[in-house]
Amino acid sequence: MNTAARLRRAWIPLKYGVRSNTSSIQFMQYLQNLPGTQYTKLVNGLTIATEERESYNSCVALFVDAGSRYESSFENGITHFFEHIAFKSTRARVKPELEAQLEQVGARFKCFTTREMSVYYVECLCQDTPVATDLLTDCVFNNAFSHTEIENQKRTVYAEMLAHDNNPEAVAYDYLHSAAFQGTPLAATVMGPSANLYNFTDATICRYLSKCFDPCRTVLVAVGGVKHEQMVALANSYLCKLEPLKCMDIDAYRFSGSDVRFRDDSLPVAHVLAAVEAPSLIHDDYVVMEVARHIVGGWDRSQPGTAKTHYSQVVRMSDTFKTCDSYKAFYINYKDCGLWGVHFVGQSKQLDNMMGIVQDEFMYLCFCVTDTEVERAKNFYKSKILSKNESALGTCMDIGRWTLYNGYRPSLLQKMKAVDKVTVEDVRELCEKYLYDRCLAIAAVGQVEGLYDYSRYRARMYWLRT
Repeated sequence: MNTAARLRRAWIPLKYGVRSNTSSIQFMQYLQNLPGTQYTKLVNGLTIATEERESYNSCVALFVDAGSRYESSFENGITHFFEHIAFKSTRARVKPELEAQLEQVGARFKCFTTREMSVYYVECLCQDTPVATDLLTDCVFNNAFSHTEIENQKRTVYAEMLAHDNNPEAVAYDYLHSAAFQGTPLAATVMGPSANLYNFTDATICRYLSKCFDPCRTVLVAVGGVKHEQMVALANSYLCKLEPLKCMDIDAYRFSGSDVRFRDDSLPVAHVLAAVEAPSLIHDDYVVMEVARHIVGGWDRSQPGTAKTHYSQVVRMSDTFKTCDSYKAFYINYKDCGLWGVHFVGQSKQLDNMMGIVQDEFMYLCFCVTDTEVERAKNFYKSKILSKNESALGTCMDIGRWTLYNGYRPSLLQKMKAVDKVTVEDVRELCEKYLYDRCLAIAAVGQVEGLYDYSRYRARMYWLRT
């Protein structure tokens, strides 16, 4: 019986096909086969960048080289204010008609403004891309500047300003820019002062847009199920009539080592930011500084697990001495400069101790960082790059910013290779260049009584060498 059963089992044919087995494809080979980014420049100077994907949706965006950096003291906040009236009405479409068409398309129209970039984008289905592009370009470059909408949105923006002032973290980052770039346009906030808000009229907004919303300073980006030829044809239909203007010259930035503190004992904790001058987005040292940022990392006391076994020595020291509730390294970069540092939240009595831990970490990066820490940070950074470019929206934002600043965006393969080339010697050398014996810009909001004088923290930015 046993012999017969074995024979029957042996004659049963295998049900596993060869095609079901996975083949080992190298990751770099996979990245090399990804679709590339295509570029075209119109006669008037407008740049078109697209990346075609096999998807049913697409993201179309207009990136304009405009923001608070290009605004005068009387115009500060006007680019942000235009966001609120951009999708209200156009010269070709009154408000009810525009709202009906926006609802009919079923797309998501959004916008945001930074200190040197204004972005208007739409997420839609592929078949709705021509209509969505028509609506997007019409709202931005053919706006009606309705007096009624301008007055209504002033109240909305004022309420947004009040909410911003009640956010200590957002206020601290504004103070950091005002300290680091004092006396330059980069020190101005994106929203601007409320005094400017009520002076905005259709004439002032139109005058500013005619100065900054120039086709030579604009990039049209499309990612998803759209072809490059289709976007070029749409751009020729809706944007070719824009006339190029005289290019604006931005004021050179100037970094100043200083601090700004706003003491508010009604807040339960203090938000403290300490940063140094760092390279820009398109600088050769950008990748290494990003790796250094991920070595410092971030942590929150609410995270699961014990901090005593955490990979970061900042976390271990912070937990041992209870110096902060959370911290994170940040890297804010612009087209010609940047800010690299740490933001932490803690109680007043422990702020000086936490500053000492952070500055010791700065010096540790200059001389003592290990290969293991660099490799771990490189993996973190690469996973962040890949996760950012998973969606059409994330890729669109990445292409638009790089193209606006640099003229093109490095491919994912180029980015991965650049990260892989970073060594522990590169991190030490670059951190010594940008961190060792360099001036700090410090901003603090909340219970900041525990912070000592600026000269104390400036003196901690070096180690005595023997």
